[in-house]
Amino acid sequence: MYHSILTATFILSLLIILYCSRSLLPHSLTSHLPASLQPPPPSASLPYATSPPSSGLFSHLFGLLSPTARRYMPVPGFDWSSNTANGLSSTLFDISANIADGDSRSGLDPSGAQDIQTIMQTQGVSFDQARLIRHKQILVKNNIDPQMGLPLDSKAVTSLGGGCREVREMGERGSFVLQLANDMD
Repeated sequence: MYHSILTATFILSLLIILYCSRSLLPHSLTSHLPASLQPPPPSASLPYATSPPSSGLFSHLFGLLSPTARRYMPVPGFDWSSNTANGLSSTLFDISANIADGDSRSGLDPSGAQDIQTIMQTQGVSFDQARLIRHKQILVKNNIDPQMGLPLDSKAVTSLGGGCREVREMGERGSFVLQLANDMD
């Protein structure tokens, strides 16, 4: 009995994984799927465009179960004017000069802009405060103290530039002693 339950669970899990990643399947397989199971066509309008939300049963159920789905608000565009319209500008980070100069860059990083908007909405902070919070999160994720900017790893070796050179000397018992000598002397 347990064997049949485990087998059914495995097959169901495999089908769910295949459904969720159906856009990664080769076209020769996806062309034989019914229209409701076809992967959405790739969007070529924006360089970072995401596929529109699926209206299938599984995506609806997983959307209801996902805690981030309720808070997600997509960034409509990735140009300077849409960044300004979405509140991603301030006196300290004024992008009106980019708009006035007709800057050809695509605007702020889409994932960074989405992260900042999420922080602004969930924590009720300004754009500049959200930028600072995100920057500190990135530092912590990379094992760097957000207050001091130094590595949190006590064994980390850092270099502040070419001001030091290695000096190897023969130590006691024939072992080498590694020292750092300052070139500024």
